[in-house]
Amino acid sequence: MARDLTVYLQGEVVGTLRQEDSGRLTFSYRGEWLRQAGRRPLSLSLPLQGAAFEDRVARPFFAGLLPDDLSRERLARHLGVSRHNDFALLAEVGGECAGAIAFYPPDVPPPAAGAGDLAPLDEAALAALLRDLPRRPLHAGGELRLSLAGAQDKMALVHSDETFFLPRGDFPTTHILKPAITQFVDTVPNECFCMKLAARVGIRVPAVEMASAEDVQFLLIERYDRAPAEDGLIQRVHQEDFCQALAIPPERKYQGEGGPSLARSFALLEACSRPALDRLEMLRRVLFNYLIGNADAHGKNFALLHEAEGTRLAPAYDLLCTTVYRDHTGRMAMKVGGRNRFGQILPRHWERFARDVGLAPPRVRRDLLAMAERLPAEARRLAEEIAPSPPDPARSMFEQITHDISERAEATRRAFRTVPGVS
Repeated sequence: MARDLTVYLQGEVVGTLRQEDSGRLTFSYRGEWLRQAGRRPLSLSLPLQGAAFEDRVARPFFAGLLPDDLSRERLARHLGVSRHNDFALLAEVGGECAGAIAFYPPDVPPPAAGAGDLAPLDEAALAALLRDLPRRPLHAGGELRLSLAGAQDKMALVHSDETFFLPRGDFPTTHILKPAITQFVDTVPNECFCMKLAARVGIRVPAVEMASAEDVQFLLIERYDRAPAEDGLIQRVHQEDFCQALAIPPERKYQGEGGPSLARSFALLEACSRPALDRLEMLRRVLFNYLIGNADAHGKNFALLHEAEGTRLAPAYDLLCTTVYRDHTGRMAMKVGGRNRFGQILPRHWERFARDVGLAPPRVRRDLLAMAERLPAEARRLAEEIAPSPPDPARSMFEQITHDISERAEATRRAFRTVPGVS
């Protein structure tokens, strides 16, 4: 027997997600939504139409709202459902998703906007929630029906006036909390440093800080898909990652597995309200990820933000120097000019990259060399400003990242000095 979930966008019914007897998903827009003034599609991959979208098109978007990999497996185990059952997982945790989407059974109306309350958390309670994430991902099974994409353990809460709150009802969460990744050392200071460094070279990022509750360190990230409303409440802002926008299932987020390439990613930005500006912003991120040694910049680590004023490239997130982890794969998630190894990318590959994404090669070369010149000095200054005193491990991590950036930047400048006509 087919089962349905009503799909809401910013509190309004937009359609129905159905799981057929076969287990496959379909999605249909509601007729009233299609006739409504100001209507918008859920995704660039789900344009407004009367016919239902079949599993091949529907599943990538909806599965993309759920955690990936081991986090999904643990979540499913905790909830007692199959890790492959996207519908069952969304039915359990789809009340507070990335962007402005929520899922409720057809006979269960969602809470009124702003209805509910906030339960303050003291340090011990917050630490307990964070320690429990490996066993209970996303605080699953509690009053907060939360879903966040990605492979890393994380949770979302309300943070205001230095206090954390667990929301009940329809209160949108305002911040994401990411504890350390257990298999890698000091990922919290690593990501914090890379995010702050990105801001210093003009890349838009949400506000981030390192924090701790008892002995649990975490990264505190302000949600860019939340914004203050005129009535003083927090409103959800719709967003989707590049895999969702391109109808690519989350398990194929890497280019080598069929995920987005840089060429497809840049082409996607033509849907933005100011594509030329967003293409230059995307270029800065590609150059930055290369120079900091971030091999994990895959299709789910870039997103579009659908605001009332139009669509734009969302702020950067999940920026991490992976090259400091010597046992991490050196393969980049997206190829640059046909190469996916940092040490193999030469000037001719940057020229091919420029042609692939529709940019002028001299522009790419100029911007790459300018960032290679600036970034090491910015990294050293940032490390001095925020590095704790020795023997704090964060200081060592900042120094390792700065060293890797300096080496890669110098190798880049040296490679271009051998190209005729490039000084």
